[in-house]
Amino acid sequence: MPVKLHLNVSLFLLFFISLNSKIGPVVAQELIAHSAEEKKVLTLVVALPEVQQRSREIKALSHGKVQITLMVSAAPDLSIPFYQINVNDNAPTYNNYYQFAVDPKTYKIYYFDAKANRQYSLEEWRKKRKSLKY
Repeated sequence: MPVKLHLNVSLFLLFFISLNSKIGPVVAQELIAHSAEEKKVLTLVVALPEVQQRSREIKALSHGKVQITLMVSAAPDLSIPFYQINVNDNAPTYNNYYQFAVDPKTYKIYYFDAKANRQYSLEEWRKKRKSLKY
């Protein structure tokens, strides 16, 4: 009998993501998915170089005690047609590092700046980060 995904199932990625041959080893992450579709979206976001770098930094600073957690904070609906993804560290701080939006039709990833209440393409966000030394 096949195992089905249950609500609040935590999936741990410990080795490689095989979406793209350019993606190297993944540092341990916790992905909280409620469906196969959410798992796919989270897998795309966890593969971003910025998320991988932040994961390595947090793991190093905490001597391996803290890891990055990715979770869907909202599913697409009529008012916001994107998956909303939060990238946090886990206990004890639960700091939120990034917020992303993923288009469920194209799987294009956007960065969401909550302070400016603005969504940026990854290219725009990376340019902004580079110019601000973000």
